[in-house]
Amino acid sequence: MAISPAMYTAATALNAFGIGTQVTAHNLANVLTDGFKAGRTTYQDLPQYSGVAAQVQAGLGPDGPLVPAQGLPRDPRTAPWVQQGFLEGSNTDVAREMVNLIVTHRGYQANAKAVPTVDSMLGTVINLKV
Repeated sequence: MAISPAMYTAATALNAFGIGTQVTAHNLANVLTDGFKAGRTTYQDLPQYSGVAAQVQAGLGPDGPLVPAQGLPRDPRTAPWVQQGFLEGSNTDVAREMVNLIVTHRGYQANAKAVPTVDSMLGTVINLKV
């Protein structure tokens, strides 16, 4: 027995939004990690299957702010434009990640609600046939 297209769409969307939540959680967990580049999740329609796929792009975005490196010697004779003794901080924007978390949560929630709705509709159709 084949899975209904509506159930397949909801199942693939649940998987895609789950991946998006994992990427956002990973970004937030590394907000204080020097040199960390935040990843992004893009969602793509699968027209031939009427589903949703998630694609993860790691290490995107602008450079992070410069933060003083712990334990590295500073040379006062260097030119002021040389940033010796500094490391690139994380480029994770907490506000953007919280918005992404809300969006993925609502998408997951909507598709989670679709699963029992489709199940109920299929049960009604089966009962009509009997």
